[in-house]
Amino acid sequence: MNNLDDQNFEDVINNSSRPVLVDVYTHWCPPCNVLGPVLEKLSKEYEGRVDFYKMNLDQCPKVGDKLMIDRIPTVILFVRGEIKTSFIGLREEEEIRNLINSNII
Repeated sequence: MNNLDDQNFEDVINNSSRPVLVDVYTHWCPPCNVLGPVLEKLSKEYEGRVDFYKMNLDQCPKVGDKLMIDRIPTVILFVRGEIKTSFIGLREEEEIRNLINSNII
């Protein structure tokens, strides 16, 4: 999974030819640390179909403010630069897979 920051966020989200899933996290967030490996696994499963990125909220205050992120982990799926769906908190792997599938097909 690649990283996003305040400098590259807009470019990546708006110019990707594929859907973009963004995991907004912090290192000090226990649920974020549980969710991260699940998303890492899914990133391999969806390779070539969905681009997966991580964004550390502590290091990206501008994007966090713009997206009004006030709870983590927050996962956002962008399609053609627009938010298609999102969720906050932990989810089971199968639920995340279903969420992705229902929004990219």
